[in-house]
Amino acid sequence: MAAERWAGTRNDLDRRAAERVAAELARAASGGTPAVLAVVGGRSVGGIFAALQSAAVPWQSVHVLLADERLVPIDSDESNFKLVNADLIEPLRKRGVLPAGNVHPFQVDDSRPDRGIDAYRDVLRALGGRLHAVVLSAGEDGHTASLFPRHPSIDDPGDSFVLVSDAPKPPPDRMSASRRLLAAAALGVIVFYGEGKRDALRRYDDPTLGVRDCPSKVVGEMAAALVLTDLAPTRDRT
Repeated sequence: MAAERWAGTRNDLDRRAAERVAAELARAASGGTPAVLAVVGGRSVGGIFAALQSAAVPWQSVHVLLADERLVPIDSDESNFKLVNADLIEPLRKRGVLPAGNVHPFQVDDSRPDRGIDAYRDVLRALGGRLHAVVLSAGEDGHTASLFPRHPSIDDPGDSFVLVSDAPKPPPDRMSASRRLLAAAALGVIVFYGEGKRDALRRYDDPTLGVRDCPSKVVGEMAAALVLTDLAPTRDRT
């Protein structure tokens, strides 16, 4: 299904996107099963996290996982969870609306060959094995989560979380939701905010590039997806 393109100011886009995410999580939770929200860290998605604080989200029934993580301790400055915790989880915890047991950071385990990813797959499996809503951002090269263009990460056939080695940007060792896992999500939101993402948006819009060349295009494989940008269209010069 083609993704919806929304353009405008960040505050408005973030608010509207949060409303859609909230509605999808409420729909998923209405059946009495857990609703699963997967997120990335970073400044680009912080406004959506802020807007979710006041959206009608049934947090008691929502479980929060990471769509990708660096293989570092969760209190490391390189940890995505550290950012997500500060911007989303801790404010909800202080309000007493998100149970501690509904928060699932990725715990790297360097004593195991799988680095702890099998345990994270088990978490998702226990929650039904599917992501209901995913909040993503696009990298300058068109990557999303830790799926990189023409890298083994985007070709991994796994249907859950996968290990990523030799990532083209540091740190090289990561874990990520696989292409198949993201593609099966009920709703995805991806942001292209700021001039630094103009090339990424151009790659996303290039019809000659597929998902292997621009992993951000995985949102087009989801049941529903929103593409948010605050970038004005580029005018051709004559």
